[in-house]
Amino acid sequence: MLEYILFDEQSLNRFLAWLEQHAIPCEQRRDEMGLLVAIPDDLDDETTAAVETCYETLLADSEELLTEAGHGPEKHAAALTIRLGDGRTVQAPVPPALLNKVLSAISVHELNQLIEAIVDSIENPDDRPFCQR
Repeated sequence: MLEYILFDEQSLNRFLAWLEQHAIPCEQRRDEMGLLVAIPDDLDDETTAAVETCYETLLADSEELLTEAGHGPEKHAAALTIRLGDGRTVQAPVPPALLNKVLSAISVHELNQLIEAIVDSIENPDDRPFCQR
């Protein structure tokens, strides 16, 4: 699942409406960081890119509204949400500038594939030389 975090109800409702309009199934939940929406990670690249564009637009609109209302972010923070093999979800803090740099080069879907490969390698180590796998 690809997870997207939103910080206000208006953005959440707009994102959910957009996903519904495009017949993209999703799950939602709240956690201590915000409002999470998860979509399948097996969508085609075009659909995933459209979701990312919608999400980025909503984040920009949300930040602009908060700033105009005098409630802009006082601290910039970013985290990667990682689903472990046992079903637990953890968040790894990442410097926002680094995450922005990564996401300027690869998509959220590609980043999730990279994270899943790392998690799988940690949870299921294979001691054979790489060329023998």
